[in-house]
Amino acid sequence: MIFRGPESLQYPSKKEFQHLGEIMHQVRSVQHRDELPRLASLINAFIPHQFSASGTFDLSRTDLRIGHSSYGDEHTHLYETQGYAYDPAIQLLQKTTITTVSSADLLDQEIPKEVINLKLDAGIKECLTVGVRGVLGTCTYFAFSNFDRRLTDKLRTVMQILGPHLHLAYMRATSWADHAQPISKLLTLTDREAEIMRWVAEGKTNWEISVILHVSLNTIKFHLKNVYQKLGGVENRWAAVAQWQNAAHIHRSASNGYHPSVTVKRRSS
Repeated sequence: MIFRGPESLQYPSKKEFQHLGEIMHQVRSVQHRDELPRLASLINAFIPHQFSASGTFDLSRTDLRIGHSSYGDEHTHLYETQGYAYDPAIQLLQKTTITTVSSADLLDQEIPKEVINLKLDAGIKECLTVGVRGVLGTCTYFAFSNFDRRLTDKLRTVMQILGPHLHLAYMRATSWADHAQPISKLLTLTDREAEIMRWVAEGKTNWEISVILHVSLNTIKFHLKNVYQKLGGVENRWAAVAQWQNAAHIHRSASNGYHPSVTVKRRSS
């Protein structure tokens, strides 16, 4: 298996990251199943595409369930029951422990002729699928088709950053019935950790944050390692941003009477 990891991604420009920040904010407003199409439309504003789908993949049962699709009923059904088994993103979810993977990450995958014909019959040309690993074996799955081929790497980068946010939104919209959200674990970040996370959320690199805060690069890495553990052992900065912002969103909602007893605390460093 020849795998291309996240280190090959190109970091977004400052302007692009501002746009991504706006999308992160809008994604947090998705609360119900009938709002799932919004997830794809938000990506479409950044990378225009013709078709999209989202769903969940259960690692323990090897089961793909599509919650929203614009590919058409026939193609969606065929993919949900058969085609997904050949999807590189699904295979990487099964064979690795990486948080966010895409079909563009597996470079030596041979797609069966039957699957190629299935895509051609549905009018699918370019396609990128993305898997985001969740807890207890439940992962989310996102697919985008018929975008400008030259934007494949950009879409891959965008989904590496936004994938954890879309994952939380999808699970919130499909699993938390009657507006009930699971109570977030008590999140206790020091003031310094929270400050670093604010800079991470704005797209700053570790080196840039170290310059801004006048501390060593190793100090920033040390604080982020602690944050990752406090956020449930997340793998990277993008998953950390998603979990951190989600916890803050739940806390604000609780403060406004939307949800009971969710507390996000900070203590002095």
